[in-house]
Formats: sequence, C-alpha cells, structure tokens
Amino acid sequence: MTFWDFSAPFYDRAERTNTAYNKMLNLMRDLTPNGASVFEAAAGTGSISLAVADKAATVLCTDISERMLAVAGKKAVKQGVDNITFSKRSLFDTGERDGAFDVVIASQVLHLIDEPDKAAEELKRISGGTVIVGVALLKGLRGLFARPAVGLWKLLGFAPKREFDADSFQEFLYEIGLPPCEYKIVHGNMPMAIAIWRK
Repeated sequence: MTFWDFSAPFYDRAERTNTAYNKMLNLMRDLTPNGASVFEAAAGTGSISLAVADKAATVLCTDISERMLAVAGKKAVKQGVDNITFSKRSLFDTGERDGAFDVVIASQVLHLIDEPDKAAEELKRISGGTVIVGVALLKGLRGLFARPAVGLWKLLGFAPKREFDADSFQEFLYEIGLPPCEYKIVHGNMPMAIAIWRK
C-alpha cells in the first residue's frame, strides 16, 4: 500500500490544519475562468477540483491512488457536484490530446517525483492555455505546529524529493520549463506558492 492509499481516509483533515489551505482553494477558484474545461493531475481527494467545479464547465479529476479518488467521488456526491469525472491517470502520460483543456492544475506534486521536467511537458502539452502549479513552502519552515506536522507526515511515508522556499520554487519552475507568468504566495502556518504558466 502506498503512502497515498494509506493516507486517503484522513488526508483532508491533515490538509485543513494548514491555515493557508482554504485561501489556496479560493485562489485556484479565482484563477479558473467561467466555463473552462479543467484537468487536475495528482488531485488527491479532489479538494481543488471541487473548489473550481462551480465555475468550470467540466473537470477531469485524476490521481494514481484509487483510494484518494474514491474519497473524492464521495465528496462530490455529498456536495451534489455532477460535472466532475474521476479517473486513475499517470502524471507522465495522461492519455489526453494536445491542448485538450483550458486549465491544467497540478498542486503538491512536482516536488515528489523524480522527473518533474517530463511531467511539466505533459501538463503543457494537454493545456490549451494555462497551467497552474502549487507547492507548500517547507524549506526553512519554523513554528511550534508546522515543522512537527511535516515530520509526522514523513514518518508515515511522505517523501518529498525537494523542499522549497519562495525563491527556490520559482527557480525550479524555470529549470523544468514552467516559468511563471504570475507567482503568488499564500500565507499561513504552512505557506504555499502558486504559479501560473500561460502559452
């Protein structure tokens, strides 16, 4: 069982301990144009997909963990959201055509994989206009709650390949071919960075 399968039942509760999380969801919604077709990669329990669904025409919510997607599907039913499709997909090979989606979202994933440049190419390929990526800024993180929380996640199997602060994440995006047109910091006990790349 992977870390993601194991953590699916309590993943949402853990995310909500970050005071930046709801602000990030609101920002993702604000960045989604009305009537857009949206693809979310590595969606986990679908919180971002659900946050943008009322503005989007359609949302394809994908992840490699079937347990995460099952939680996401239950949340959609409970909230009465019917314009989201859930599908197990690889970030490296989505199976979608070039430019298929107005907005492509990948949050909290590029720091977890060995070949983020290949993932970035796939995200750009299927985007008809916009790619939005985000990450929690863990490098140098301080605080009585935040750092121990990250340590607990790591004990449970969370294994980021890299940790970023605001500057190093932006540099990383240039390295992998996603230089941001916009770059925003969402403040909280575990700050997050959101970058928007446009064709």
